[in-house]
Amino acid sequence: MADPLTKIVGRYFRRIFIWPLEAGFVFLLFFAARLLPVQMASIVLGWFLGVLGPLTPWHERAKRNLALALPALTAQDRTVTLKQMWRNLGRVLGEYPHIGQLAKTGRVEFVGLEHLQNLQTGGFLIGAHIGNWEVGPLAALSVGKKVAAIYRPLNNPLLAGLLERRQKHYGGDMYRKGREAALGMVAAMRKKQVMCLLVDQQLREGMAVPFFDHPAQTSISHIKIAIKKNVPIMYMRTERLHGCQFRVTISAPINLPADSSDDAVLAVATAINRELASWIAAQPDQWFWPHRRWGKDI
Repeated sequence: MADPLTKIVGRYFRRIFIWPLEAGFVFLLFFAARLLPVQMASIVLGWFLGVLGPLTPWHERAKRNLALALPALTAQDRTVTLKQMWRNLGRVLGEYPHIGQLAKTGRVEFVGLEHLQNLQTGGFLIGAHIGNWEVGPLAALSVGKKVAAIYRPLNNPLLAGLLERRQKHYGGDMYRKGREAALGMVAAMRKKQVMCLLVDQQLREGMAVPFFDHPAQTSISHIKIAIKKNVPIMYMRTERLHGCQFRVTISAPINLPADSSDDAVLAVATAINRELASWIAAQPDQWFWPHRRWGKDI
């Protein structure tokens, strides 16, 4: 059945008017942040999004998610947490053009690098959208590993260049979310690359796994591949210590079962979600709460 005329007109309106305006605004922010010293770019965009974020529709979703996950927080605590969350997100955007320089200027502290240095195979580093998650892969890069990644195409294709810029710095392969991603994980392991994954997002093709005691569709492909290919999964925890100072902690390889049955994979995924939830509970102002982590009904 053909799309109704209003939907067709809306689609072309987005492509002709909205996408260019959106891309222009993003590139303006990107290049403004690039021209500024990283500390100043972080502060300015942090302030900007701290003001703008609570006015957006995503703020209400963030409030619902926070209340669901951490019901013990008072209303005042939630207000402060979300304000700081938006400020943290703005800081991430301001720091994005400077990511390659952060480790070189001593702004990133690495803990547990020996687990990567001793790695003789490919492997998975898994983390969450917490702190500045873009600094996580710097741990692998700092010991000479090539970093592979999975990406979700941006709704606005005019912004695709920002993803390409990141991957050139990583040195490894980049695979589109979906079927290509599963094949890409296998290819990356064969090439002995380190694949960095943020596994705290809602996935239609995942498995329902408890997250803050509520079912959430969770990625499991990397768990199955790690078991079948006998490669490690390590945690990659990113924390903002203060200002533009960060810590990236790489764990020892997590325990994996001998088989990839549904029950075995569920047990691993549950342990992973529990670990990520502990990071978020410790620093709730640094996680990106507007994600649809528990689906559209929340």
